[in-house]
Amino acid sequence: MKKVLYIGWIGFGNLGDELLWHVFKELSEQYYSKDEIEITPSFPGVDFKNVEPYDTIVLGGGSLLLPGYLQVLQKAADLGKDILIWGSGMDWVEKEQLDKMLAGENISLRKLFTERDGELMKDVFNRVSFAGIRGPLAKKALEAIGVDSEKIRIIGDPGLLLSANSMVDKKEKIIGVNWGTTYNRLYGGNELAVEDALASVCKKLIQQGYKIAIYLVWGSDKASCQRLFDKINDPEHVVFDEKLYKEQELMTILSRYTMTINFKLHANILSLAAGVPCVALGYRFKVFDLAYSLGLEKCVVSPDSLTLEKDVLNRVAYIETNYDDILIQYKENENLYRPYLIEPFQKKIF
Repeated sequence: MKKVLYIGWIGFGNLGDELLWHVFKELSEQYYSKDEIEITPSFPGVDFKNVEPYDTIVLGGGSLLLPGYLQVLQKAADLGKDILIWGSGMDWVEKEQLDKMLAGENISLRKLFTERDGELMKDVFNRVSFAGIRGPLAKKALEAIGVDSEKIRIIGDPGLLLSANSMVDKKEKIIGVNWGTTYNRLYGGNELAVEDALASVCKKLIQQGYKIAIYLVWGSDKASCQRLFDKINDPEHVVFDEKLYKEQELMTILSRYTMTINFKLHANILSLAAGVPCVALGYRFKVFDLAYSLGLEKCVVSPDSLTLEKDVLNRVAYIETNYDDILIQYKENENLYRPYLIEPFQKKIF
């Protein structure tokens, strides 16, 4: 029996990271018998830096392409263990460098990664049994650091494997709004200004005949959502559901809505998987990477925009006009990435 360590940011109540672990666990149970592998997830209390007890180390879904995690993979490879990267993404690239990347210009990530970090990343990608990352922008960032392009595969976010168990066919004229906090670690550095713009957007959408349903995907987002609800100040047309749902429960709820506006990354995937187009608030690099991986970059807005309110309303109008095309685009990319995401399980790479 092979002992597998799954590394993810799990056990902290963040729905996005938890659902990625659930997808990995379900695929493992589908393709492996109980006698073949034993998986240990990196919940709090598990010393994931101690790789000796395991045969295989998997860096899982989430924005984990960071030196700290890759050092664990390098150490495992040095000990002769199998190492895999399965749908991991990248974050923290500065807005200035993202803008250059999108403009097709050369970028520098020296503020984010040292030369030593670059050597670490090159070494790990040279030694992995399977190197699948979330999106095309992360690939460009890795190439800028010096990782061999041939060693990097874009396999999409593992959340793309989600499909709703039950969906409501009849849409209501409701826009779901996911809000929360990143403790001001977002493009523009001013969460409250984004919140004010979002409150104003919601008021205008109510004037257009929509109702607003505020929802969260992490317990720490509750105070921010409550504040947004208070700022809109229209209990007749706005509800705030404080409950933290599991992914299937939340997708069933979202499937009733016309569209969503989302702050957190995986709220977008949950919405799209439930058949509901979304406006993504591109608060950091990872949101842009996800959107570009799906060909839905026209649905993203950057929170450092000087015309944020107008930008969000323009995206809402874009979705209204291109509703079916957006869902077809998502489905096509889901079908594109699905075989790549399943490959390590089908081929029993670990």
